[in-house]
Amino acid sequence: MKHTKARYATLLTLLLSAAAGANEQQDLLELKHTVLNLVDALVKQGVLNQQQAQALVKKAESDAATQAQVATAPAAAAAPRSTQVAEAEVPPASSKVVRVPYVPEFVKQQIRDQLRGEVRRDVMDDLAQKAKAENWGTPDILPPWVKKFKLYGDVRVRDQYDHYGKDNADQLSAGNLYLDILKVNAAGGIAAAGTGAFLNTSRDTNRWNGRLRLGISALINDDWKVDTRITTGNQQNPVSTNQTLGSYGQRFSVQLDTASLQYTRKNERGQPWLAATFGRMQNPFFVPTDLVWDDDLGFDGAAVKLSRPFSIGGEGLDAIEDTNAAISFTAGVFPIQQVSFSSADKWLAGGQLGLAFDFENQNKLQFGAAYYDYIHIQGRRNVLGSTLTNSTAPTYLQKGNLLFNIANDPNLNGGANDQIFALASDYRLVDLSVSLDLAYLAPYHVILNGDLVKNLGFDEDGIRARTGGTTYLYPIENRTLGWQFEVVTGWPKIAKLGDWQIFGGYRYLQRDAVLDAFTDQDFHLGGTDAKGYKLGFNYGLADNVWIRTRWLSSNGIDGPPLAIDNLWVDLNARF
Repeated sequence: MKHTKARYATLLTLLLSAAAGANEQQDLLELKHTVLNLVDALVKQGVLNQQQAQALVKKAESDAATQAQVATAPAAAAAPRSTQVAEAEVPPASSKVVRVPYVPEFVKQQIRDQLRGEVRRDVMDDLAQKAKAENWGTPDILPPWVKKFKLYGDVRVRDQYDHYGKDNADQLSAGNLYLDILKVNAAGGIAAAGTGAFLNTSRDTNRWNGRLRLGISALINDDWKVDTRITTGNQQNPVSTNQTLGSYGQRFSVQLDTASLQYTRKNERGQPWLAATFGRMQNPFFVPTDLVWDDDLGFDGAAVKLSRPFSIGGEGLDAIEDTNAAISFTAGVFPIQQVSFSSADKWLAGGQLGLAFDFENQNKLQFGAAYYDYIHIQGRRNVLGSTLTNSTAPTYLQKGNLLFNIANDPNLNGGANDQIFALASDYRLVDLSVSLDLAYLAPYHVILNGDLVKNLGFDEDGIRARTGGTTYLYPIENRTLGWQFEVVTGWPKIAKLGDWQIFGGYRYLQRDAVLDAFTDQDFHLGGTDAKGYKLGFNYGLADNVWIRTRWLSSNGIDGPPLAIDNLWVDLNARF
């Protein structure tokens, strides 16, 4: 980038030197506008910013004036005094005088050489790109249908160390009140689940795991395409694609992670204004943090995004800041659980209004305001002697949300310890998010991400009526707020050897601010009712290969003491 700016500065000086030697008004104006338009183009391409452009023009004008004086001085000094006086006293023969601008020969040659070199480089770059795109020299080497497919993927190997606080209750002591709800529900009660009914709260662990994701996208025509991806991971865990290493008696399990049909319509500028996705897809919403949605969570259903670009600011060198902007609206409906013999299927409906601004100096700003409504998500207690509403228990959760026991028959399995836990609250979330990418130190960036979420579905009176006033672990209190901010500095993307990032952030997530099943699975080892910070860095080891290290430190907010620190070291590669 530095050498590119130097070449353009030299070219600008040469052009202004020619302008300084020109006496004809029209020639001078044409050359001056050519120079200014060139600088304007460099600013719009991101080679220069406004301050650099203005300084470059001033310096070039000064250098050009100096060169013009040096070039014309010998000619004036060589002429005899009498000749100079005589010429000055001769009146013009006509009102129309033709003046021939003097441009020193060495200036002309430098301009020719500079332009020839720039044009040659541009032509060679264009030819190389065209040859690659059109397979010059290898016509028909591949059948046409192969060009419609794109293969992509990534692989990760991770070392994970989990350290538990000394004030946490021992794992199997009476003070450990943290249940593994999925195991309890599967067994039908705490006693039936045995020692597996409780989460680990005291024993430090270290494990290795791996992840492989392999995707294929295929163009059907100009508007439609298919996207699918397979991944390793647990089939019952929607927010994890990790496979624990060390189980030599078992091979990795592989699932279909995404399988979607996508439709896109573009405007006359080639920009998509309508994008629709049907099937199992990656998250369609703008999510700068993992406060509400885990990065690995997939969405089943249909989503539509409408976008409209617009511009803000002036044009040319006199503009303070030109801005390209876009407004968008994303909406989707997603089935969560289909319940047999019932009309109370569980759904998620969501919508998000977005604003994005791309500034001429490469800064970026993006806002998102979303509303997510979970339908039929709360549990319902069985009537006496029935198991009909057992289906209202969640098929997956982590920890943190307010729960209650929906089993209602003390003699159902011959004992009084039957438990099946379900969600006590409804969840209607308002989520405000922002991301600001500052490129003043380009190629290094400073990226600020923030997220604020509030659950408007929490109704204390409704919960008391639904639960009979008895809930698991937590009292019935409105704890429905969450927020998170992050700072990332360094390269915006790790792509080659030596690229680096340093990041850190703080998270505060009350127990019923979001659905604990879908939030980040790493912080506090998943779930809500947690606060704390994270620190880490990324470093490029080679092209598309990098190492990532994170330290996460968290504590419970309202529940029994639960402090967890985690060290994660990841070796990543993408293709």
